[in-house]
Amino acid sequence: MDKVIEIKNLCVTAGRRYLLQNINWSIEKGDRWVLFGLNGCGKTTLLSILAGFREYQQGEVKIFGESYSDENIFALRKKIGWISGSFFDKTYHHERTLDIVLSGISGTLGKERAENKDLKKAYELLAKFNLADKTERPFDYLSKGERQNVLIARALISEPEILVLDEPGTGLDVLARENMLDVVEKIAHDQSRTMIYVTHYPEEILPLFDRTVLMKQGRFVSAGKTAEMFTNEKMTAFLEKPVVVDKYRDRYGIYTVRNKKEGE
Repeated sequence: MDKVIEIKNLCVTAGRRYLLQNINWSIEKGDRWVLFGLNGCGKTTLLSILAGFREYQQGEVKIFGESYSDENIFALRKKIGWISGSFFDKTYHHERTLDIVLSGISGTLGKERAENKDLKKAYELLAKFNLADKTERPFDYLSKGERQNVLIARALISEPEILVLDEPGTGLDVLARENMLDVVEKIAHDQSRTMIYVTHYPEEILPLFDRTVLMKQGRFVSAGKTAEMFTNEKMTAFLEKPVVVDKYRDRYGIYTVRNKKEGE
């Protein structure tokens, strides 16, 4: 199969501290990966490098067989759709919903003059996510769940070959989160699209994401089939705390083991 992302011996430092150390990751077309790790483990740094926004001191990062350069950076970015609520909430405020979706065409945050075919596609995507009546509404005026759907539409408008969902459930209530996951399942029907789901919430991991890499303190500590990563033994070692992994309807939950007090 074709490799769409290949990372070899990637290292990033800040002073004497490693932010990323010896990262190796090979992702093939159609793969569905989870990048799982607690806050501060280096996920954001790694994603910044994958998007071409950050340099690195050592190693190799290739997207579709190419390293980022001044000549190809915009073309490569257009092949990756990014969904990151925490990032875009800081970027968009009073922009129209329609303009935000259209900004995904260029693969940057800037706006371009839209062609008729792009406008048609934007309206179709917004209608698909039940936002047809909110095309003129400012981003700030939407609910958290609606904003997330706008960002999904933005990511899809350029028909990317890779879709990266960076903590998409952050800030969503339980119903909005489940609605968002329903949308993710629908998107996944396109078997040729590679998807990476970044999270520290195990309950968000859908069965379709069948491979997981565990990240801790700037390192990949384990990678393999998702079912093999989310076991009592593996998670207890990863979290350095006794936990129980529960599975209900193919979704995971992690619970700490509490010692009972005398008399209980």
